[in-house]
Amino acid sequence: MPALQLPDEVAAVLRAYYTCEVTTVNGKGQPMTWPALAYYDEATGEIFFSVSIAFPVKAQNARKRPQASLLYSDPTGSGLDHAPAVLVQGDATVAEILKSTPHATALNKLAQQRQPDSRRFLASNLSRRLFSWYLFKRIGITVRPRRLTVWPNRDFSQEPTMIEVAESEAANVE
Repeated sequence: MPALQLPDEVAAVLRAYYTCEVTTVNGKGQPMTWPALAYYDEATGEIFFSVSIAFPVKAQNARKRPQASLLYSDPTGSGLDHAPAVLVQGDATVAEILKSTPHATALNKLAQQRQPDSRRFLASNLSRRLFSWYLFKRIGITVRPRRLTVWPNRDFSQEPTMIEVAESEAANVE
């Protein structure tokens, strides 16, 4: 049983959208938003993405202020017709990826599925040596959802549906 009880169309968005817009808050209290490839772990209800150690701003912000949001608004490539837009608000934890973890492995597999040309890049010894700092030295950010806001058909003029994550569901996520 999944840690989060979500409507099927919302879970489908978290699984199938290629990217989401991740927002963290910097030290000045300003929101900072970047695109990210995120992996939704249905078993735990967590959403995981990583950043390169060369571009650690998202991770630094999340360490200082763990509130994070992920907006799934563009279904390009997902194969979903009439999918909703989904805003996930939650608490982020940050950890260096020093060894392979289930989330990191799943995210890497997902990235290779969605970006098949990356396999050729990874196959090159020269590429791996020159860009190891970007490809392999990563910081993982895990978001535990607290609230989801859903706009049917990605129509932001419509009243959204709010889904509050019950404390018992949030407690299941470690």
